[in-house]
Amino acid sequence: MLDVHRLATLRAVLAHGSFSAAGQALGLTQPAISRQITLLERQAGAQLVRRTHQGVRPTEAGRLLAGHADAILGRLALAEAQLAELAGLRRGRVRLGSFFTAFAQLTPRVAALAEARLPGLAVEHVLVDRRDSFRMLAAGELDLALVFEHDFEPDPPPGDLELVPLFTDPARVLLPARHPLAARGTLALEELAGETWIRAHDGSAARLLDHLLASAGLHPRVLLAGHGDEPVETQVHVVAGDGVALAYQLNVLINPAETAVRPLAGPAPARQVQAALLRDQRSPGTRALLELLRELAGD
Repeated sequence: MLDVHRLATLRAVLAHGSFSAAGQALGLTQPAISRQITLLERQAGAQLVRRTHQGVRPTEAGRLLAGHADAILGRLALAEAQLAELAGLRRGRVRLGSFFTAFAQLTPRVAALAEARLPGLAVEHVLVDRRDSFRMLAAGELDLALVFEHDFEPDPPPGDLELVPLFTDPARVLLPARHPLAARGTLALEELAGETWIRAHDGSAARLLDHLLASAGLHPRVLLAGHGDEPVETQVHVVAGDGVALAYQLNVLINPAETAVRPLAGPAPARQVQAALLRDQRSPGTRALLELLRELAGD
């Protein structure tokens, strides 16, 4: 069988036009190059090169073998790259940031799937919001992050970050399970105008409800509870029968058996759940985990 290293030597000699130039390129002496070519000619059973005043030139056999050498060495380089990528998929660590309800609802499924598909890849889960996710990705403190963006409140990322859409999470009305309207399949906002609405003190959840009610021209009674982007305290009040609330589907965490979760009639608000990462992120482990997230999103 022909020696791969000698094939590489032949290719270098023909590319550089002399034994000495090939030796400089390969880090070998001129005699070492000459010996490699001699041994290759013995293996091939034919003269492969001729020395001329213009330099080293291939014989017909040399041209034939050099063509095969290009193909063989190219395939070997591709195999080495693919093996390196496969090794990267199976080893290492990926730091995944997640917003609150993704951390509660999705990361157990992510962890189980990663353990089954990528057993040598350690996934470290970090609870973090959108703004801090962007900062930590830029600082190299996270490799990948699950984030969300309200349709009514666009929030473009910094230019060095890429957002990969995963799925749309629609807004839902939450009512006590015993509420008279709980038997309805969908609800118009006007049907709830006389209800007490449970609203967070601040944060994007409060802005979402304010936006929806203002768009419908409604000014209902409001009971304040909780803070931030995903206030679960509002759901406690719904279960207690204190009023109704608005939440995204993924947000429903508190005693769902006692809560009626109903879509709004007509165009309803939603948020886009996305994966965020650096635009030049090439880590095989990070890219593999991103593909798992896209698969889960498809489910």
